[in-house]
Amino acid sequence: MMSNQLKMHKKISLANLYFNRFLAIRYGTAFFIFLNLYWAVFLISSMSFFSIMPIALLVLGVLASFEQIKLYRNHYNYLPYATLFYRSILFTFSALIIILYTPWYPLFFPFLKDTQDVLNTISAFLIGCVFIDFLMLKKLKKIQLNKDKHFQRIQAYQAIIN
Repeated sequence: MMSNQLKMHKKISLANLYFNRFLAIRYGTAFFIFLNLYWAVFLISSMSFFSIMPIALLVLGVLASFEQIKLYRNHYNYLPYATLFYRSILFTFSALIIILYTPWYPLFFPFLKDTQDVLNTISAFLIGCVFIDFLMLKKLKKIQLNKDKHFQRIQAYQAIIN
């Protein structure tokens, strides 16, 4: 009886360790999902055609979330939806940084004033988002190649319990 409990405990511990490899990715995904949700709501309330962009990113984010939830039962290193989501965010937000200083700015942010302070604030925010996004893509790549620190800890733990 004690042996079965110990085996079950080891199995659950390993499942949790593998699931927690993606903890930063899950938090990043949640951040970008809510960011795009709010952006979509503001664009829809402004009757903007460009609300399709954050809605598309939101759908990709939800797909990436479901993909990450499945990791608890079935562990694998490559997350195609999460990678696509973060690459799409990188492309979109990089393009928005450029668009901010063009006459197209009001099409993407009709709910904000067109002042230099607002443009600088949004630009700084988008640059921060691009930086976070770049870190998430780098972490996904390390996990895919099993070169992340968490994987090394998992291997050390497996060596101890076996």
